[in-house]
Amino acid sequence: MRQFLKAFLVAALALATALTIPAQRAAAPAARVEVPMRFIGTMPAVEVMVNGKGPFLFGIDTGAQGQARLDSAVAEKLGIKPAGDVQASDGSGRGPQRMQMVRLESIELAGLRFSDVSAGSRNYKASPRSATMDGIIGLQLFAGYLVTLDFPGKVVRLDRGELPEADGKAILDYKNEGGVPTVDLFVGAMRMSAHLDSGNSIGAFVLPMALVEKLDLASEATVVGKARSLSGDVEIRQARLKESIRLGSHEFADPTITFPALGEAANIGAKSLESFALTFDQRNNRLRLVRNDAGKK
Repeated sequence: MRQFLKAFLVAALALATALTIPAQRAAAPAARVEVPMRFIGTMPAVEVMVNGKGPFLFGIDTGAQGQARLDSAVAEKLGIKPAGDVQASDGSGRGPQRMQMVRLESIELAGLRFSDVSAGSRNYKASPRSATMDGIIGLQLFAGYLVTLDFPGKVVRLDRGELPEADGKAILDYKNEGGVPTVDLFVGAMRMSAHLDSGNSIGAFVLPMALVEKLDLASEATVVGKARSLSGDVEIRQARLKESIRLGSHEFADPTITFPALGEAANIGAKSLESFALTFDQRNNRLRLVRNDAGKK
């Protein structure tokens, strides 16, 4: 569990790293580009070519700002030198640190090539649970495309076009916070902002302590581990809720929550997404949710 927590904090650190230079596209896709979805723990992943070499396994982290991350060992193997660094934090707003930046000539998947990609670089293989991960792709790499993460179908799709207007049920509006989709999540009768985070393996729903203190728990909170943030040790707890949680028209009954979140927003993790095909329309900041409980992995 400790390694899960460390992996989550790495993802939270990425939330504070602003990398918003759009990648240049050298080739337009066909009507649809479809690639098999693999998994790194619970995080969806795809095989890509970097600077024409590979394949390398990259996780798709909707909770990561910017275009991409590259494992430092892969950068060294490909002879990619640092191009500078940026400041990052762990999501709590305290304890900033520096992250190296690199420039990639290209990232390619299924014949679709993204050129001149800005990427953060660090050691992502320190945890046994991410030992197979060569890098991370953020949603911003696919700006301009409809991106579908079909968890039950184990497929990643890229399309042209746009989603219909939001109806608050199957199609939601979301806020784009530096490339991270932020939606309205209803916990009982309370509405809160929540990051949609496919890179979060710690829990289905991670809530801030200020909210948890207002909720009726159906079980005693139990300590499930400790995590080290940049500002000190954090004790992580889980408990079951009496209330349900709702995202659009989709209800999660008898949910287990994890707390505390590192920031003020809640976090919707990969464990809550495994029954869904999610389509992101980044041009219009819309999200489509199609649920298939029978087909989840």
